[in-house]
Amino acid sequence: MSRHLPAWAAGCGTGLGMGLGLWRSLALSVAVVLSPTASSAGIFDDDEARRAILELRQQRTQDAESANARLTALSGQVDQLKRSLLDMNALIEQLRSEIAGQRGQVELLQRDVSELQRKQKDAQSALDERVRKLEPQTLTVDGKTFQADADEKREFEEAIARLRAADFAGGAASLNGFLKRHPQTGYFESAQYWLGNAQYGLRDYKEAIKAFRALVERAPDHLRTPEALLSIANCQTELKDNDAARRTLEQLVKQHPQTEAAQAARDRLLLLSTPKPAARKGK
Repeated sequence: MSRHLPAWAAGCGTGLGMGLGLWRSLALSVAVVLSPTASSAGIFDDDEARRAILELRQQRTQDAESANARLTALSGQVDQLKRSLLDMNALIEQLRSEIAGQRGQVELLQRDVSELQRKQKDAQSALDERVRKLEPQTLTVDGKTFQADADEKREFEEAIARLRAADFAGGAASLNGFLKRHPQTGYFESAQYWLGNAQYGLRDYKEAIKAFRALVERAPDHLRTPEALLSIANCQTELKDNDAARRTLEQLVKQHPQTEAAQAARDRLLLLSTPKPAARKGK
């Protein structure tokens, strides 16, 4: 008996990726064929060979179907992953868009906050300026240091500006009104001095004397007092009251001997003491 496998069996064993069970079946069949007792058992007939082939084909088909099923399942999983990735990408883009929108809102809010801070700073500066103007200021005028509010300072300076412009009537009116509105003002002595000068400029010598005397009586040691006494003497001279002028000049020299006004008073006293030459009678 030949020990070689039949051609159909060899062909089947060459191309098929048989499983372990199929190889065992085939090995059993070959063992039977090669067995010394084959002559008594006989060789597989065609039906058995066909059954073996059918079994192999059936096993191959089952393996292929199982592989296809796994591939189908994997393909479904891949498709699901693709859809999940697409959904995730869409979500990421949405989040990016929302973040960009929120960033824009934050920048807008930051600009609004900066603008509000600037306005608040400007308002605070304006308020501080108004408060500063309303608060009393420490001033030094004609050697006297005192406090005055902004309106008080402004009114006095406006009145002096009128005098400097030779508006004696306007200056006198402004100073009179100023002294009535601010009777306790620290500007009192200076206001009285300039009021007397305004009246002198208007040739209202009696009113000028009143203004100057108010300064002398209230503040005998004020910086402007010697000048006020000299101005009183001038007004008295204009009124042809030389005796009163002489007394005022003597008071000035006695009370303020080291001042320039006192030196001018001495010169005036010399003039008042010098007798005038008698008028010559005609021949």
